Amino acid sequence: MSLSAVEIVLAKTDKQCHSKSCSDSGCSLSMRDAPEPVVLLNLEHETAPVVDYATRCDYLFVGGDEKKGEWVAPVELTTSAARVSKFLPQLRAGAEIANDLIPRNLQVRFRPIAVYGGEPRRIERDNFLKRANRVVFRNKLTPVKLVRCGSPLIKALKG
Repeated sequence: MSLSAVEIVLAKTDKQCHSKSCSDSGCSLSMRDAPEPVVLLNLEHETAPVVDYATRCDYLFVGGDEKKGEWVAPVELTTSAARVSKFLPQLRAGAEIANDLIPRNLQVRFRPIAVYGGEPRRIERDNFLKRANRVVFRNKLTPVKLVRCGSPLIKALKG
């Protein structure tokens, strides 16, 4: 029997960078009803697997099971208005970190998530819809899911 993405990430990472909650500077993403089992990596912790990355997102969520499907989601949080120029480099780095941790033969669903607190200007919200503003994971372009602070992770994954 092969290992799950969660089991592999747990084995490859220091437990000190594992987190139960997803929050930064007053902005959070609710973990209630998140797919289980789960490992949430705080990529800003000193033991996080980010040695070669100057830029990184705040968290990397890996969760779910083989029956319902496993998820990989880089997460960036900010209390200010959503700005594509801020989120994209960090979410792209999160995708690269996930790619380094999880073997390519494992089937996972991917969803980059930008969590914001301020009011987005219409132009910024529209920029998230542009084709260029997507994150590549395993040669597939995926749009960034934009959600408000306090939103549930499950809504961001499924929405």
